[in-house]
Amino acid sequence: MKHSIYLNHAATSNHKFEATIQEVSQYLEANNNLNINRGSQNSDELEVIFEARQAFATFFHAPDPAHIIFTANATTSLNMILNGLVKSGDHVITTAVEHNAVARPLHMLERQQNISVSHLRCEPNGKLDPTQMEAQIRPETKVLVMTHASNVLGTILPIKECFEIAKAHGIITVLDSAQTAGFLPIDMEEMLIDVLAFTGHKSLMGLTGIGGFSLAQNMEKEITPWMSGGTGSASLSLEQPNFLPDKFEAGTLNMLGILSLKSALKSINILGLDRIALHERVLTARFLEGLKNLPVTILGSTDPTEMVPVVSITTTLVDPGELSQQLFNRYQIITRSGLHCSPLAHQTAGTLKTGAVRFSFGWNTTIDEIDYTLNALKEILSE
Repeated sequence: MKHSIYLNHAATSNHKFEATIQEVSQYLEANNNLNINRGSQNSDELEVIFEARQAFATFFHAPDPAHIIFTANATTSLNMILNGLVKSGDHVITTAVEHNAVARPLHMLERQQNISVSHLRCEPNGKLDPTQMEAQIRPETKVLVMTHASNVLGTILPIKECFEIAKAHGIITVLDSAQTAGFLPIDMEEMLIDVLAFTGHKSLMGLTGIGGFSLAQNMEKEITPWMSGGTGSASLSLEQPNFLPDKFEAGTLNMLGILSLKSALKSINILGLDRIALHERVLTARFLEGLKNLPVTILGSTDPTEMVPVVSITTTLVDPGELSQQLFNRYQIITRSGLHCSPLAHQTAGTLKTGAVRFSFGWNTTIDEIDYTLNALKEILSE
């Protein structure tokens, strides 16, 4: 193939929707300067932000558009959520496959705020037994925060089962949907999600630098603002406004990013999540089948119906970093090697010392690209 093959969608999606590119380009060409809630008198500009909130409230089944808070990404959202929820002496439950977007804020809170953290065990393939939750719960347990699917192992976790146990004990539930929003349906009410963190640049097909979180009814009362500043409202007071969304949206919003997310979500809704998931699962199944004939070890799940389109491998024949580099240098195949900002997942899989090569697929990945990649792996490993 003459063009490069992008298989790193778990990090950032490539080939944004044409409609999104056109809408963002038109916005820039018109030299627009949207600055919602900062004194703008343009009703068209106000409509952009409202429609974006409304679209995501519907998409996630949030209680109200004002409960959609825009931030820079899932990492910013999770820092705001955890720092706003957890206080000294609190206990937090999380999992053994979390991304550093959860693991590092919790570690910092352990050191600085004297909180305690417990990790739910996962099998080497990433699977988690929800029944172990009961044994981890303490009187001071405040929050259960979980990733929806591992960005290394691909395994989808039993969110609803774990959250049902948490809610029975009055524990606040927080979901990191970085790997699933835009691939799996997420219903906050049905799945008992109190706080949902999302990022825009992966399967939601938006630009980088935009994400957010969604709050269940009355959850804003439980979270102290981690950031404060200008909101364009209640400016006479030095206190951060206590109403949504202003309570958590200090500073000028990334309106270009919000515009890209609004446009991309429209395209996702037209396509339908079922169609997107089916395509990406077909790709994943084809890749996994082809790997069976190669001298590699597959990390995580091998059932496309139980995973996101992420496949990580190791081999005794070549270092993961070298394999990833050869795939790019010789075949122009873009992958991701190393620990993928998730040492907990690699520790669970037994690959903390070596890391792995990760292949992740998106809506624009083709069967021909999968077959080309399998052939490239075969050629490299046969040498």
